[in-house]
Formats: sequence, C-alpha cells, structure tokens
Amino acid sequence: MDWVASALEGAATGVGTEALTNLIRTVATLGGVWNGLVLQTGRGAPYVIAHAPHESNRRIPEELLHGGATAEWRCMDGYAWLVTPLPVPELFYVLRTTPDQQSRTEWRIAAQLAHLLGQHEKFHREINALKRLSEQRLTALGTLYETAIASERGGLEHFLNLATRRAAQAMDAQACTLMLLDEARQTLSIAASYGLPEKLIAETCVPLGAGVAGQVALTGEPILLNELDAEPSLRHLPKRAEISSSICVPLRNQENQVVGVLAIRRLKPAPPFTQEDLRLFVIFANQIANALENARLYQRLKQNVAQLTTLVELTQLVTAVLDVDTLLQTVARQIREKVGFIRCAIFLSGDAARIYQPRLIEGYRAEMFPVRGFRRGQGVIGMVAKLRLPLVVADAQHEVQPMRGFGRALGTNQYCVMPIVVHGSCIGVVLADRQNEPFTPEQVELLMAFVNQAGIALENARLYREKERRYQEIQELAAFRDNILRSLRSGMFTVDETGRITTWNRAAHRHLGFPARESVGRHYTEVLNRAVCPIVAAHCEQLCQAIQEVLDGASGRTLYKTPVQRHGETHVLNFSVSPLIARGRHTQGAVVLFEDITEYLRLEARLHEMERLATVGQMTATIAHELRNPLTALRAAADLLMQEDALSDSQQLYMEVIHDESRRLAELADEFLEFARPFQLTIQPTTLKPLLQRVLSVQEPYLKSVGVQARLECPDDLSAPVDAARLEQALRNLIQNAAQAMPNGGALTLRAQETSEWITLAVQDTGMGVPESMRERIFTPFYTTRTRGTGLGLSIVKKIVEGHNGRVTLECPPEGGSIFTLWLPKIHLNGS
Repeated sequence: MDWVASALEGAATGVGTEALTNLIRTVATLGGVWNGLVLQTGRGAPYVIAHAPHESNRRIPEELLHGGATAEWRCMDGYAWLVTPLPVPELFYVLRTTPDQQSRTEWRIAAQLAHLLGQHEKFHREINALKRLSEQRLTALGTLYETAIASERGGLEHFLNLATRRAAQAMDAQACTLMLLDEARQTLSIAASYGLPEKLIAETCVPLGAGVAGQVALTGEPILLNELDAEPSLRHLPKRAEISSSICVPLRNQENQVVGVLAIRRLKPAPPFTQEDLRLFVIFANQIANALENARLYQRLKQNVAQLTTLVELTQLVTAVLDVDTLLQTVARQIREKVGFIRCAIFLSGDAARIYQPRLIEGYRAEMFPVRGFRRGQGVIGMVAKLRLPLVVADAQHEVQPMRGFGRALGTNQYCVMPIVVHGSCIGVVLADRQNEPFTPEQVELLMAFVNQAGIALENARLYREKERRYQEIQELAAFRDNILRSLRSGMFTVDETGRITTWNRAAHRHLGFPARESVGRHYTEVLNRAVCPIVAAHCEQLCQAIQEVLDGASGRTLYKTPVQRHGETHVLNFSVSPLIARGRHTQGAVVLFEDITEYLRLEARLHEMERLATVGQMTATIAHELRNPLTALRAAADLLMQEDALSDSQQLYMEVIHDESRRLAELADEFLEFARPFQLTIQPTTLKPLLQRVLSVQEPYLKSVGVQARLECPDDLSAPVDAARLEQALRNLIQNAAQAMPNGGALTLRAQETSEWITLAVQDTGMGVPESMRERIFTPFYTTRTRGTGLGLSIVKKIVEGHNGRVTLECPPEGGSIFTLWLPKIHLNGS
C-alpha cells in the first residue's frame, strides 16, 4: 500500500482539477495502469480532459459512461474499466486494467480518492461562483454608496436637476420634467426640470388625474404619446404642434406607491420615441425613484439619528438627577430647549394616585388649572391619566369636549398631553404646546419618547428617595438598637448559627471583662474558655453547653447564681440563653442575657436580717417593758428602805447594791427599748466641728480616767445634713467602745473628711483591733465579747447611720487598732 500513501501525498499538493491530475499521474506511475478524467458532453463522443500514461489513441467507448451513480467495473474491448461518476456534473474518473488485475483493492481506493477530490473540485467551483456573486453585489453596493454620497454632497435638488438633464441628453429630448406628488393636497408640482422656463416651473400645479402627468400618477401606468388621438382618455387635451413625441412614467417607492412622475418630450422635427425608448426611460425612472427613496430614507435616518441623539442627551440629563424637584425642572427645560415646545406643565399623582396636582408650570398661568388638581377621568388631564394614552390635538376648535374647552382655556388650538406610565401605572401627565405654532410629528415622537424616559427617571428618583428613607430608618433603628444595647444594665451577647459572637454590649464588657473588639467575630467557646475568663471553669462549661443546646434547637436554658471573680471580688450572675428566631420560625442563633444579682442577694440577706432584727426587737421591747415595771417598784422600795435609820451598816450596804443593780437593769431595759423603738430623724444642715468638739468634751473625763488621749481633725467649715442628737449618740457609742478596746490607755482620733459624694466621720483607736473572725458579726445585735454589756451599741450606731442613708465600715490597719467610719451622704433623700 506504499503507492496509496504516495497517491495521497501527490493529491494533497494541488487544488481541485490540479489535485485530480496529480492523482492520475501517481496511479499511472505506481500502479502501471491507464486512468483519466472524462467529460460526457452529450453532443458527441466523450472527451478526455487528462490521462496517464500518454496514449496516442485515447478513444473512450461512448456506452462506457452509461450506468449508475456509483463506481462499478465494466468489461469492454478486452479490458476491465472502473467508471466512477464524480460530484461535478458530466465528469467521470475512468481506470483501465486487465481483467486479471481487476480485484486489486488499490483501484477502489484510487476511485474513492478521485470521488473525494471531485467533491473538492465542486466545492471550489461553488466558492468561485459565490465569490463572483459577492463581487457583483459589492459593485452594486458601491454604486449605490457613490450615488448616496453624491446626492448628500450636492444635495437632493442638485442631484435631481442633474438627473433630468442627463435623462434628456441620453434620450435626445429637448425637455425633461420630474414632478412629485403631495399626498395632502393630491397635486403634482415640479421638483426638477430641464428645458422649461422658470415661470412655467413656478406656476405648474397639476391635480391628480388631470393631464398626462396626473393620469400617469393616478393609474401608475407609463404613457408613450406620439399622437393625442391615439389615447382616448387624452383626446380632450389641447394639441401642441411643436411637440413631436413625449413619454411620462410613474416613480414608485419601495412600497410600490406612486410618489411622482418623470416626463420627457421631443420637439419637431425630431423623430418620435419608440417602445425601446420607453423601456430605457422606465429603467432610468426606476433609478431616479430609487435615488429619491434612498434620499428620503437617508433624510429619515438623519432625523432618527438626530432624534435618538437628542433623546440620549435628554436621558443622560434626567437620569443623572435624583431629586424630584430638580428633575422636574430639568425635564421642563429640556422639553422647551431640546424638543422645541414653548410651554409645558407637569402633573404628578399624590399618595392616593387619584389626584394629579400641577408640580411644575412653565409658560402657563396657575389659574388655568383647578386648585385641587385633576381627578382621574376629570378633564383632559384626568382622561389621559385614566386611559394611559397620549393625546395630540392639532385643531382644538373642531374637536369635541373636553378637548375644545381645554384648548380655549389654554389659549391655543394645538397641544399635546402625554401620560407618564411606569410599570403599567400612570404616575403623572405632561402638557406641552407651541402657543398656536404648529408642531411636527417628529417633535411629538421625541416628546413621547422623552416623557417615557422622564417617567423612568422619576420612578428612579422616587425609589432613591424611598431607599434613602428606608436607609435612614435602618440607620435610626440600628442606632436605637445600639443605644439599647449600650444602655442595658444587663450583659448581653448574641451568637449566630455557627457559634460566632455577633454583638457584645458594654454591660457584658463590665461583667466579664472582655471588650467587644476582642469578642465579636470569634467563637463563643474561644472567648468563654480563655484563661482570664472570670467565670469559674465548671460553670463556664455549663454555660457553653447551654448555648450549644439552644443552637441545636432547645427552647431556652437558665443558669442561676453563677459565681464570677472580678477585681478580687466574687459576684453572682444569672444567665439566660434564648434562641434567636428568624421570620420563618428558623433559629438563626442565640441570645445570652446575664445580670449581676450580687447586690440583690445582699439586699435579700439584709432583708432577712432586718426581719430577724424586727422579731428580736419586738421581743426585746416586750421583755424590757415587762422588766421596767418591777424594777421601778424595786428601786422605789430600795429608796424607801435606805431612808430608814434603823438599818444596820450591812443592811445599808445591801440596799445600795440593790439600788445600783436595779438602776443598771433599768438602763439596760432603756437600751433595749432604744434599739427596738423606731425613731424619727430631724435632718438639718449642721456644722460638724462644734458638734464633734461637744462630743469629746462630754467624754473627756471618762477618757482621762482610762488613760486615753483624744484628738480632733475637722475642717472649720465642714457641714452635713444630719440629726445632731442621734449623730452624737452614735459617736459616743464608738468612743466608749474605742476606750474599752484600750484598757492600758492609748490614743483616740476623731477625724472628719469630705469626698465628692460623702462626709466621713472616723473614730480610730490604737487598741488590739478586731479579730477577722468577728468582723462580720460585730454589728449583729446582742453580739459582744465583754462580760458586761448588751451587744447593742454598734447595732444602734448602724441603725442611726442607715437612717441617714449612709453606711458604717470597719478597717483594721496592719499596724494595729481599729477604724470605724461613718459614711454620710452630702444630699439627703428629702432634698436637703
């Protein structure tokens, strides 16, 4: 099969017939057989176009080519002939060999290659034919283009005058006339001529159907006129002896409508026109008609381009404005400047979309329109708004109502009313006119297109305004939400579906110690399981588990009394975890709320303490009251006995003991009653230094007797709203306790100071101090470490200070001693 590859290689070196010739030579050289291309002419013996090897006698039997459409073997003249019809009409590939070599597969391959190359030759011929056709069409297009350029450069009038002159010269005529039809007036007038006087050109106006030109324009049939008598429909026309012959043919546009006529005439003694002249002149007239149509189309194209350019400019102007009032002013200005109208008014619908109010008036007077606007369906404006159809009134005087009356009110006979329709709804109406000056259809089309674009711009402005309003609302809502989050005393943070923290308010920062910038965007487990997290590890794990359960679909979880270490103090928080529900009842996260209840627990404990103290006080008051009556009688009896002279010394001694102890019991009962009895404070602004000096002066003999030196530290002008008597009582109790804490003597300091909100009164001693185990219970009623005493002194002090809305604190410095401080507010709750 090596020769097959060589045949393919040789065939590939040419195109079409050349490739077939190369195949024939290769088969002859390598296969040793004769083969060739044969053309069946149909008018004689077949003609051999190309063959190999060369033979002087190359006659092909004519009957050899009669057969089917496929390759087949035929035996003739002692040879085996393989005849293959090729795709090219009447062309065959013929291979001749001896019958014993007929079965070789190479011949079939050669035939298939020949058929393939024949297909290629067919394609090549078709391409050449299409190429020639394209060249012809390009030539025609070039001619039309040159004609259009010529008519554009010289103008249509110059082209028509040139055409009439060339037509007359080509037809050997002395005159040529081109007349155009006025559709509105149904008349023919001369647009271009050759050989006619100027006066006749200006005066000629032929009605449709009149004369030769009118008859041709009416019927659309050309006329060759040598004798008027030969045409029965024209016998009534006057005869002109100087005219030898004339031809008049119609000019038709692309819609086959008659747009004018072209006429030529010969003067005597010139020979008359023939039918051949008529056919030639019809062709010439068709060319002129095509030129007229091209000029008309070109003019319309220029108008459309100009209109489109104007519309684009107008659209760019109005779409760049988003403020409604500015947009309306721009629209009105462009209607007057670009579209060409003199006056215009724009009516827009209100929120109810049933009243159309005049929003902008240019050139009209406000009293021309109703003050309340036009209701839908009312008047011309309302009717256009209801029907959503444009209204163009060219002659209002001959229109029906309300168009006639509206034109009279406007003071014009011509006006346009255009609806502004957006998404099938009429949002406004535009009124425009030229103050009785006519407007063109092009102006109306441009106004209509511009109004449509203005409607889109108005809708965009409305949507932009609505978007701005909604954006402002969203911003206000966001600010309101942020303000709520910032103002909440309770801590709060939210997590999304993936567990990432989305919000973290200030209270959360205050309670847990993490700012929002370190928490938002991170997973809640990463934030809560940090080493510096103040929540105890076990409770932190419970909180994380509760959040995960809510994210997995649980309704809610609550953790009570969770301890949190913050600034060295233990605070107690309640945590509540709730699902964050979207509109579709889909959980899109969780909300974690937590509140510091430490103060609440303290108040609760204090309430319990107060309830207990109230019970103790009531019991104490009852006991004290029951003791005072017998003690009073006992003291009176002792006093009476002590006045007797008959008592011995020992009896007198015992009576004094009874008297002293009953007095002490009475004092204890009074102290019990003082603790149990509610008292009313008389709060008045009081200068503190004289009060403190008076307290120390009263206690001075007692202090000296126990070896205690007292010192006062107080500014001269320091004052506070207090009950002076009760404050002295509290200070006396503290001074006596301080003196009792220094059995071997010491120093006592009474110090008064002022802070931004408080007045502090401190009693400091140099005793042994209060043991830490006793500090929590030292203000508890009836708690005392001495053998004598009721344990009510500090409780009464605490009661007096809290009655002033203050508090009392105890400090034990490392160097020893104790400091009891009374914290009194500068402003009392009653406003003083």
